Amino acid sequence: MSFLKKSLASCLLGLMSVSLVQANIPKTLVVGIEDGYYPYEYLDDKGNFTGFDVELIELICQELGINYRLDRGAFESLIPNLLFKKTDVVVSALSITDERKKRVNFTVPYVHPIPGVYLVNKESSYTNINELKTIGVQYGTTLQVYLDNQKLAGKLRTYPSFDTAMLDLKGGRVQTVFESLDVAGKYLNDPAQNLKVLGEPVYSPVISQGLGIAVRKDNPQLLEALNKAITTLEKNGTLKALKQKYNIVD
Repeated sequence: MSFLKKSLASCLLGLMSVSLVQANIPKTLVVGIEDGYYPYEYLDDKGNFTGFDVELIELICQELGINYRLDRGAFESLIPNLLFKKTDVVVSALSITDERKKRVNFTVPYVHPIPGVYLVNKESSYTNINELKTIGVQYGTTLQVYLDNQKLAGKLRTYPSFDTAMLDLKGGRVQTVFESLDVAGKYLNDPAQNLKVLGEPVYSPVISQGLGIAVRKDNPQLLEALNKAITTLEKNGTLKALKQKYNIVD
């Protein structure tokens, strides 16, 4: 490469860096994400952290021409860490709700609303959710908020993750686990789990208005950039292909 070309390339990179700083978009995006929530984020057979959200943020950052770093943690800590500026965004199958919109801004949905379902063992004879005495759900989720508002007869038991709740369902310590249909599919599609859905899927704006990326309210420039990237991925078919890869139907 000639000296002139090198100089031009350096100038272009310099201009891009200045423009990113001026636009309040970091060169390396710190991404808050949960440790495990299949198929959105999980460890594969080789021990690599992957999933729909992991690939999505990589594609978005490629569109923006920036790097990213994952900050993995418990689900309930993701929004507090964002508000305390420990992270720049949250990308973790985070449902858009009116309550959360009071604290953070959300991008356009990258996955449209998905219902919650009550999972029970196939051999159970329950016909109605009110027959159940114990209901498991992941702590800090919109699914828990929905159940808290329902005043159901059964006692609610919360868990740090969906998988730990499922262990208690299998062990008979709860009679049902309430989870979103996309995440529950991992268990429902496995005959060895011997599970079924009790009643009809539950659609509610309390549970979800779709999945979006959370951004602090003091950074509208980053929100705009993320929205443009998501729209591009949707228009060129990349987002659709990624959903098909992870069997996400919205």
